Amino acid sequence: MASPDPRALDRAAELIRAAARPVVIAGGQCAAEDAPWLRALAEALPAPVLTTSPAKEALPETHPLALGILMGSEHDDAVLGLADLIVTFGLDPMELNPRRWPYPALVVCLTRTPHSGFPVTPLVEVVGDLALILEELAPRLKGQTQADWDMWELDRLKKAGNL
Repeated sequence: MASPDPRALDRAAELIRAAARPVVIAGGQCAAEDAPWLRALAEALPAPVLTTSPAKEALPETHPLALGILMGSEHDDAVLGLADLIVTFGLDPMELNPRRWPYPALVVCLTRTPHSGFPVTPLVEVVGDLALILEELAPRLKGQTQADWDMWELDRLKKAGNL
């Protein structure tokens, strides 16, 4: 697989560094060997992670940043409505509910294959092997400010079953 486009990586890093409340949505392209990379990304930001059903094992549900399965319902709004950036990681558009995309956050798409039919147009799409994308992205994120999530609130929502 070809290396990810450096310009796309630079733009993705710029958006991630600028985000105060990023959220990661992991999808079915996230294979078992990509799970450590997903965890490293989530912890480095830190950013809560929602998964689609095919990716539900990508981050253990006991991990404090794991918020469960993306349901395409009002339950997701508790976090996604507060996000200023959504980073999709291995998400296939077919995994999403085809309804209108209700979230105002900017979208960065990290994917193995280019997308068409995504319910929202990502601001930037980085295509390539997911592990290689994150390996190339990591040095570009050096010196970023930590995200501004209230981890206690995320934990409370998770335990209350609102996520």
